[in-house]
Formats: sequence, C-alpha cells, structure tokens
Amino acid sequence: MSVQNKFLTILFALTLILPALDSILSFSPIQELFEKRLPTFLPQSPRDFSDLKTYPKNFEKFFDDNYGFRKTLIFLNSQISDKIFDESPDARVTIGKDGWLYFDNHNSLLDAVGQATLDEKMIERAVKSFGRNWQNMREKNIDYLLIIAADKSTIYPEFLPDYMKRSPDGTHRTDKFLEALIKKYPDFPLLDLRPLLQKVKKNEILYQKTDTHWNRRGAHYAYVEIMKRLKIKPHLRSDFINKEDEFIRGDISDIMNSDAKNLNYELTPKFKINFYQIEASEAEKTQFHKPIFLANHDKNLPVVFAYKDSYFADLTEFVAQHFSRLYSINEFPCDLNYEIIKKYRPNVVLQEFWEGRVEVVLSQCQ
Repeated sequence: MSVQNKFLTILFALTLILPALDSILSFSPIQELFEKRLPTFLPQSPRDFSDLKTYPKNFEKFFDDNYGFRKTLIFLNSQISDKIFDESPDARVTIGKDGWLYFDNHNSLLDAVGQATLDEKMIERAVKSFGRNWQNMREKNIDYLLIIAADKSTIYPEFLPDYMKRSPDGTHRTDKFLEALIKKYPDFPLLDLRPLLQKVKKNEILYQKTDTHWNRRGAHYAYVEIMKRLKIKPHLRSDFINKEDEFIRGDISDIMNSDAKNLNYELTPKFKINFYQIEASEAEKTQFHKPIFLANHDKNLPVVFAYKDSYFADLTEFVAQHFSRLYSINEFPCDLNYEIIKKYRPNVVLQEFWEGRVEVVLSQCQ
C-alpha cells in the first residue's frame, strides 16, 4: 500500500472514530454554544414495553443534539458564513449596514417593510379586552398603563439592507391596533414609545447593534416617560455618569454564534441603589414565568405589578427605585386577571410588550 493510500485510510478511520470519541470524552475545541432552547438529554433506560417503543426515537433526538464535534462544526459554519460570505448563518438574522444586526421574530421584519397584517376581528376583540383591563383597574383605584416598546427596525430603519424598503402604503400591525384602541377610548392610558425614541435618537445611540434590545440609555428615555405618565419624579440623566468602556456581544451575535460586538453605552447612578431582590415562593415560581420581585427600603412608596417581556429588563432597576415593591412577571396576556393581581395589592399595573409581539398578545384576547 502506498504512503498516500495509508494516509487516506488513517484519515478515513479518524473521521469515523473521532466524533464517537468526542461524544464520550468531550475534547472538541468548542464546548458551549448559545442556543435558545434546552439541550436534549440521554433518555432513561426503558422500564416497560411502552418506553421501549419510544426509546429509539428519543435516543435519535439525543444523538442528533450531541454527536461529536457538533458544536465545533456549527461554530465553523457560522464563522464561514459571517466572515467569508458576509451572510447570516441563521435565517432569522438579517445583517444590516455598519455592523447592525436585526432579528426576525414574530414577523417583525415584515412589519419593518409594512407587509405584516392583522385580522380585523382580532383587532376588534383586542380593543374590547384592553378597554376592560383599563376599566377593571380603574374600578379598583389602580393606575394602569399600557406600554409599547419599539423594535430596533422601527427606530433604526436606515441601517436595514437596501432590499428592505418600507412599502409606501404599508402600515405597522401595532399602528392598526393602537389607532382602533384610541378611536374607541380616546383617553386610554397608552404609552407608545416609538415616537419618543425616533425623536431622541439623534442625541445618541439607543439600541445595541448586535442585540434585539435598547441599551441602558434608550431604556432611560423610556423610564423617564413612564414615570411622567405615573406622575412620579424620575432620576434624570444628570443623576447618572455615562460609561463607555466595554465592548459586548448581543443576543443576536449569540444566536449567530458570531463574535460580533458593540460598544456598551452604560449609565452608572450617582445615587444610592435603594432596592433589593426578594425570593418568589415555590408556588409563584410555578404559577408565573420568570418572576422577578424587588423590594425597596422605603416602605412608604407605592406598589407596582408589571406584565412585561425582555425589554423591561433594562427598565427594572430604574423603576424599582420608586416603588416599595416591584412584582414583575415575564408574561404578556391580553385579558388581565384581577384575582391574580389583587394578592399583591398594587397601586399601579403596567402592561408592557414589544411591538413585534402584538399579534401574539392580541390572538389571546377573548
């Protein structure tokens, strides 16, 4: 056998053997990937005939998720797509101009070009539901505020790729809902943050280039407006120190398995942080999705209960300074259940969701 044939034989054998060895010994150079799901674990040994029938399929799912060098191969594919071909390795991610990344979630990029639609019947049901939410809270002497967080593509459409142009007659799904809501209830307590952020973006960068969310400075503008609506004096920008000394990855670069980073525009408070986290009970952890409960040392402040999504994360520390208790849950129902809320005796109920989630929220309305 020639030296060349020996080399090819050894190479072929290693190709077969090394992935199996890596599955056992885990020596692959890439051990961790960001994946927005739980890994598939090895199924338990079958205990009866029913388990035996499903075991091969469950084991196949485990193998597909854990074969040797899987994470390294995914990482290499991501790097080749990103660095060599200038394409997103994930179909949900759009690479914009000047390093701006956009994530398509719940048809949010269809919204960006004005091509996403909402069923009229759904809008009609939603208007009635949100009207009830407001009326029910008002009857209980609870201040209520609906907050719409802006998508990055709404605030920074200029960095979208050239092929993504908004159609002249296109209307955002959220606009259709809010127009119908205000037409029915002209005094509805609504805070649509999009116009504000579109106006102040000329002052500074408000969103992370490599993340779906606003940065702390964008969140601060939102916080100040929320406090104004609640007639509570906020901490202004003069109460913070600008911090710009760190480059960070974002959730989009994590999804892409890319090392793309952006400058983190932070705010450091000059004042003393006056709140601390309190542990949710086991029952509350079961009942709610990702409950975060904060308490303030000043017990004379009001109490707030917030339905929110991930956009509220950068608001939490700002808002918590003004309430004796902040009860927040990562849920976005349409119809609010007062029987759940009343246990916490809130003075304020906030209902916040990101504009791209409008159809998800409205589809639940009864």
